[in-house]
Amino acid sequence: MQEFEYVAPNTLSEAISLARQYGAGSHFLAGGTDLIVQMKRGIRHPSCLINIKTISELNTISYSEQDGLHIGPLVSHNSLAEHPMIREKYVFLAEAASHVGTFQIRERGTIGGNICNGSPAADTISPLICLTSKLKLQGIGAERVVLVEDFFVGPQETALRSGEILSQIEIPTLPPHTGTAYLKLGKRKALEIAIVGVAALITLDLKKEFCVNARISLASVAPRPLPCRKAETILVGQKLEEGIFEHAARAAQEESTPISDLRSSAEYRREMVYVLTKRALGQASERALGSDN
Repeated sequence: MQEFEYVAPNTLSEAISLARQYGAGSHFLAGGTDLIVQMKRGIRHPSCLINIKTISELNTISYSEQDGLHIGPLVSHNSLAEHPMIREKYVFLAEAASHVGTFQIRERGTIGGNICNGSPAADTISPLICLTSKLKLQGIGAERVVLVEDFFVGPQETALRSGEILSQIEIPTLPPHTGTAYLKLGKRKALEIAIVGVAALITLDLKKEFCVNARISLASVAPRPLPCRKAETILVGQKLEEGIFEHAARAAQEESTPISDLRSSAEYRREMVYVLTKRALGQASERALGSDN
């Protein structure tokens, strides 16, 4: 590991100023569960680490029916997985956070780091895509908001510009009769990157007879997290039965473009997209039918 400078700002504005001062060689350090490993392996070579872990304004969770859910990028995976309101209203986001590594990694690692690392296998991204989440990106004298699905350019590549920091994740309030699910396939339960991950969201009409909105997003089967638009359109306007789940799952399978690597063959991944998508849609549908609001 090469030498680097280390600074620890106390405020968001100070962190942004330091990033501008040190330029493209600077990296924000949150939990460090990805970055430090990449530095040790020689994948990343920062000239300066800007430790933002103690900036309290970035470690908040707030919710209202009018404004939806706002999450700071320093919120840990354990905080997401265990938060009562998130478990009640956005259960698949809590489920996804609970799948990240071991307890120790979830305690240290953050949702902002999971996003900004740019991995197509990241657990929390697929639920965030299904939720039509937005990311607030802040730089010197400027702020912009992007949809989370537009944030990913390719493997470990994002739309984050030099000197910008992710300052907030914004998630809209879910409509009544909405159910969600996240399923992950890995070789083992702990310390495992997803072979395939599937997030699903289903919203039913007021009589709970027909699907009025559907979202499906896949992890680890394309160069970036993958929303499945063709599969989603199959579900809208339909009564949700096993046959329609099978049809949508096959469409999601066709949209995926997995590769073979040390963890799995492309063929196995493609088959598991079908299996897990069908299961996730069934689980999300059951939760929508069982919802009281």
